[in-house]
Amino acid sequence: MKAAETQVKDPVCGMRVDGYQNEIEYLQMHFAFCSQQCKESFMAHPHLYIGHPGQRAPKQEGQEIIKKRRIRLGTRLSSEGEVILVDALRAIMGVREIKVDGDLLEISYDLLQVTAAQIEALLGEIGVRLGEGWGDRLRRLFVHDSEEWEIESLEVTPLRRWR
Repeated sequence: MKAAETQVKDPVCGMRVDGYQNEIEYLQMHFAFCSQQCKESFMAHPHLYIGHPGQRAPKQEGQEIIKKRRIRLGTRLSSEGEVILVDALRAIMGVREIKVDGDLLEISYDLLQVTAAQIEALLGEIGVRLGEGWGDRLRRLFVHDSEEWEIESLEVTPLRRWR
């Protein structure tokens, strides 16, 4: 079998990937993903991406949910720190724009590909601390909850048949 014949479309980002890369079985269907990020997004809310019979999912319709957030950092970054931060964020699927101004990160991203919680987890992995004030923590909690509610409201549910 040729390599091109084993490629499938990642349902989250739309990339063509090897059919065995980050693969899972869901509802007796085979899926493969370009990255662990796409696999996790799919597993958390599969019906954002595949819908149900007779109902197309938001991603299948080509929908994007662009969010623009301001995230207060714990400290002002050095110019080298800013470069590391921007490079790490550019590597995340769904990130559209990034601006760092002192201790403020402005970022826009497609919610169907990445969430604020995932972005903040990456920041922690590369050693960037977030603002510790109660206002900062409360704002992040509100953003996480509102994004989760929005994702859940977009996820396609099966049609109910009336008897």
